[in-house]
Amino acid sequence: MPELWERFSRQQLAQSRWQCSPEALSVSQQAEFHRLWQRQRKMECALAGAAGNDPIPEKHLISVTTSLSPLLAEQVFSDAERTSIIQHHARMEIQLARVAEQAPAPDELQVLAWYRQHQDKFMRPEQRLCWHLLLTTDNDRPAMYHQIQQLRQQIITSRQHFNSLAQRWSHCPSALEGGRMGWISRGLLFPELESVLFAMKPNGVSHPIETQLGWHLLWCEMIRPPAPMEQNAALTQVRTILTRQNQQQWLRQWLKLPGCNGG
Repeated sequence: MPELWERFSRQQLAQSRWQCSPEALSVSQQAEFHRLWQRQRKMECALAGAAGNDPIPEKHLISVTTSLSPLLAEQVFSDAERTSIIQHHARMEIQLARVAEQAPAPDELQVLAWYRQHQDKFMRPEQRLCWHLLLTTDNDRPAMYHQIQQLRQQIITSRQHFNSLAQRWSHCPSALEGGRMGWISRGLLFPELESVLFAMKPNGVSHPIETQLGWHLLWCEMIRPPAPMEQNAALTQVRTILTRQNQQQWLRQWLKLPGCNGG
C-alpha cells in the first residue's frame, strides 16, 4: 500500500506530464511514468528521510501550505492527511536547502569565463520610454472617443500637456506619475498597445487605441535600441546561473551517497 505522500506525488506527476491520473495512462505512457516515478520516489525518500523528525519551522509550513493548497484541493484528503503531505514536502524543502548550502560557490574566473563564452545572451532589449493615458468606457462610448480625440489634439499641440492631462483624466495608475510608464520592453503591455508602441517613431503620439479597458493614448518619448547589458549586472546573473548549476550537481552527488538511495 503506497504511503500517503506517494499517492499525492504520483497523482501530481501524471497530471503535470500527461494531464490525467496514473490509472488513465496508456501502456506506453505507463512505462515512462514508472521510470520517472522511481527516480522521483528515490529523491523524495532520501530528502525527507535525511531531514529527520525535528520540529518544522512555522515559516516552512506556511510556505509549503500556500504552494500546495491548489493541488491538494484537486483531491479528497482529510485534514490529517493534508497535514501529513505538507509536512513531508516541508521536510524535503529543509533538506534541499541544507544540501544547497554545501554546494561550492563559483569562483570569479569561472564567472568571467562563462560570461565571455555566452556574452551574446546578455543583451538589453529594445525599449521605449512610454507615457500612457486611459479613459475607461461606461455606456457612452462615442462620448469617450470624442473626449480622447480632444485630449490627443492638445498633446499634439504640445507634449508638455501630457503630464497634466494624464493626472486629471487618466484612469490608469500611471496617472499619479503624469502618465509616465518608464522604459517598456516587449511583453509588458496588452498586445494591442505593444504593437502600436513598437511601431512608433520617437516623440510620436498614437491615435486612440481601443481595448477591453477603454480608450488609450500612447506617447513614445524616446527609443533605446538593443545594447549589451552592463557587465556588472551580467556577471551577477552569471553567478546566479552557475550557483544553481552547482547546487543541482551537488544534489545529484548527494543522492548517490550511501544511505541516500531512498530504500
